[in-house]
Amino acid sequence: MVSLAIFSGNKIDGSMLHRGESFFGLALFGGLDLDLTSAPPELAVTVVAIFGGAKVRVRPDEEVVCGGFSVFGGRNIDLRRRPTAANSSESSATTNDDEDAPLPLDILAYAAFGGVTVKRASAEFD
Repeated sequence: MVSLAIFSGNKIDGSMLHRGESFFGLALFGGLDLDLTSAPPELAVTVVAIFGGAKVRVRPDEEVVCGGFSVFGGRNIDLRRRPTAANSSESSATTNDDEDAPLPLDILAYAAFGGVTVKRASAEFD
């Protein structure tokens, strides 16, 4: 899926995406709001903000891998994983369940004279 916000704004609900799909979003003198809290797993997301801004929200418990860069702009990647009941009660023994675990959400964030923010959604969904 491709989303272009050129001198405008787009708000994308991640439930429209399909498992394993790639998403490309461009905010050129505009804004992009991408909500992935209801998106399927195993997505590849690329967000580019040029003289614009982009905000990406992910689930609190989702594994996320981020990359990218900024030039005369900024990236705010706030992905500290919040503790969950399952994580705190896990034993130290390893199991083969890791093979069945979904792949992490892969986000590439690029900013040039703009900004990209990636953060976990709070319980009250700010």
